[in-house]
Amino acid sequence: MTTDDRLARQVAIRLSEKDMERLDALADSIPIASHNTIARAALRIGLAALEADPSQLFSPKKAKARKR
Repeated sequence: MTTDDRLARQVAIRLSEKDMERLDALADSIPIASHNTIARAALRIGLAALEADPSQLFSPKKAKARKR
């Protein structure tokens, strides 16, 4: 992300409590980045992943088995 991005559009989304907790935790761990900056980066990264493999939208990752 560059500082010269022209922010001309706004999107409003609803988040689950779990997603908001994850965003809060990430913002706490990266104090120089705002929630907004992190959310925009996550959107860009997620869009790139979906562009590369749109099937990810329909196949959520399975929980990993716990090691014994």
